[in-house]
Amino acid sequence: MSQSPPRFIRLLRAPTPTDVGLLAITTRGKTGFYVFKEIPSAIGGRGFEMHRLGLGTVYHVRVGKPEECACECIGFYRHGKCKHIQGLLALVGHAMI
Repeated sequence: MSQSPPRFIRLLRAPTPTDVGLLAITTRGKTGFYVFKEIPSAIGGRGFEMHRLGLGTVYHVRVGKPEECACECIGFYRHGKCKHIQGLLALVGHAMI
């Protein structure tokens, strides 16, 4: 079984009640920049909307306990995990958001 390449996440600007946050996710030497904000989640966990800058792609991501995590990206549908969930979990776990 192959191992995933290391990923790095940087919180560039924390979200506020009135403004979006900004983060960068680097995988395989390529960095994607995302604006994000927390949104309500009626089914558990914390919900986030992430918009990848430059591509116009928007993902709705839920983080929390393992069974609460979900994302709309291809990586999550194929592998059951993705960089969006892992990145947000790292920021939530370090009380950065």
